[in-house]
Amino acid sequence: MWYQFFLENLHFAISLLAALIFFAIAWLYLDAWMGRKTLREGVRWAGFLLLSISFLVQAISIESTVLQNSILGSGWNSLLLVATRIPGYLLIIYSLILDPLQPKPKMVKKISGFGFTGFKILGVSIITALSFLYPILAGVIGFLYLRRATVGLENHLKAVALGFFILSLSEFLSLFSLLRITSNIDLYNLVAPFGVIWITTTLLTLVAVSVMRGWIFSYLLKRLLSQLFMFFTAAIVIIFLLTTVSFTFLLLQNLQDETLSRLKTDVKVLSFAIDSKKAESLSDAQVLAQNPEVISLVEAADRSKLNDVAQNYLLTKKQSFLVITSETGQVLARGEDRERIGNSLSDDPLIKRALLGQSASSILTKDGVLAPQIAASSATPIMKDGSILGAVMTGIIIDNAFVDGVKKATGLEASMYANNVLSATTLLAPDGKARAVGIKEENKNIKDNVLIKGQPFVGGINMLNVPYFAAYLPLKDVDNIPVGMLSAGKPQIGVLATAGKSIELTFLVAVVLLVLAIFPAYAIAKYLTSQLR
Repeated sequence: MWYQFFLENLHFAISLLAALIFFAIAWLYLDAWMGRKTLREGVRWAGFLLLSISFLVQAISIESTVLQNSILGSGWNSLLLVATRIPGYLLIIYSLILDPLQPKPKMVKKISGFGFTGFKILGVSIITALSFLYPILAGVIGFLYLRRATVGLENHLKAVALGFFILSLSEFLSLFSLLRITSNIDLYNLVAPFGVIWITTTLLTLVAVSVMRGWIFSYLLKRLLSQLFMFFTAAIVIIFLLTTVSFTFLLLQNLQDETLSRLKTDVKVLSFAIDSKKAESLSDAQVLAQNPEVISLVEAADRSKLNDVAQNYLLTKKQSFLVITSETGQVLARGEDRERIGNSLSDDPLIKRALLGQSASSILTKDGVLAPQIAASSATPIMKDGSILGAVMTGIIIDNAFVDGVKKATGLEASMYANNVLSATTLLAPDGKARAVGIKEENKNIKDNVLIKGQPFVGGINMLNVPYFAAYLPLKDVDNIPVGMLSAGKPQIGVLATAGKSIELTFLVAVVLLVLAIFPAYAIAKYLTSQLR
């Protein structure tokens, strides 16, 4: 979660920096236009101003994995981005075509232009399709600036050309986000939000604007008014950036603490549900043990009729297994398998207590096909006139249906472990179909705290290579020894998604206040300049 948070704020910071750099370039051309009032400077500063606005729009754009529903509404960010970036690029290209080259000295023949007469954009109904123009237009601008620096005399524009070429590459890589609808896992991981291409795209934008920064500030800082204005503007950007990042950090930290606290409660509710299963099995065992027919059949050791009674009772009460033993622990009847009788359960901890006259409940682990099974089991004595005739033991297997019910009620990923082996879970294997049972939990902190010390554990973990917040509680047998674990978890990205709208609103407010702060910054810079004169 914090990884995505860091990258989201990095994206915000780099986009703000790009907006500042393009605003500074626009300011430079505005200053030139105010002196000469030529069309090309006017068109060019308007183009760079639109680019600056487009990067402000990009700054408040939150990745889809973080934000479910945008404040601006679905598609509005893309629409605003297209409405500012493409016109910005086109205006800059048009201004460069209008601006004649400054020929190098001693040139006999003036090299002709490229024959550009303008650009005409065909109407496209799908806004996303227009994004394919981004790298093309940025590359054209870089090419025109490079031409002015090589064919013409303006060698200083090579930095601008390089910046736009790098920006064009960044815009090209951003198009790979359109492949996120793929069903190929490897390809999706490559183009996913916060993936390799996403990070590369963001860093290339940083490199592009850094190259342009050196060029633009070498010119802007030659005049006092521009120096003061850019200083105030940069200071405002830094202050707003630090404030925004700090606020979103505290917001997310608070959400994380609340999530962990809530998970503590949720896993206790899950434990209470297990306890209710144990109480249910104990109640069913006691009802059967007090049945006069059962008492007489046990006394007579009538195994055939006992098996009939046990089988019917098992089906009625929906227990997973039911065993009736003699006073020595010998199995007289099994409700789930009437043929498997005659063996002794005198060493079973629950049967042993029942034959001593005590009713007891416990968590048991049983061998399963894919993974060990967990059962809530209880045993109670069969008594007549104060004498112990035998015992009844019942149990309920806690399976995937149980944890599915927990998830349906709470929305949480719930899991049960036999020792450290996943026994029942709502989590799916990487194929998205099978349950991820049989997987061992090897986290040392979890094993030490829950399985060895018998204490709860709450914190961040990785489940099937996905970051989760989870709470663990030990499952203990009748001797109070941990024999398993139960856990409730929530994906960390889900917590970030919960904060997504607040983060987007924070970014939006910061950008609006930043734009508004530019006007007093200019007024103060102008006032100080006039006083110094």
